[in-house]
Amino acid sequence: LIDAGGIDRESLISISDTDLKAELIFHWINQLIVESNSRGIFNVPAPILTRAFQELAGGMVRYHDALKLARIPLPFPYVQILELLLMLHWLATPA
Repeated sequence: LIDAGGIDRESLISISDTDLKAELIFHWINQLIVESNSRGIFNVPAPILTRAFQELAGGMVRYHDALKLARIPLPFPYVQILELLLMLHWLATPA
């Protein structure tokens, strides 16, 4: 899948309607892997398949960690001290 042309219209609508886009696509990928394996589309040993699910889940954990960092604002005094230190560094560093 390289572009949205490979996704049907219903799926595109459901992606645009949800606030949890990454989680929805993550679920679809997991479901596609399980269905493909059970239908015999690809023959992968269980340890390798388990590792693939582990890596996907680890990526989702890192995504949620990044969301936490983006959503929680820094305390105002901390931001002010950082700006002051950046200005002092700018003044003290030779050009």
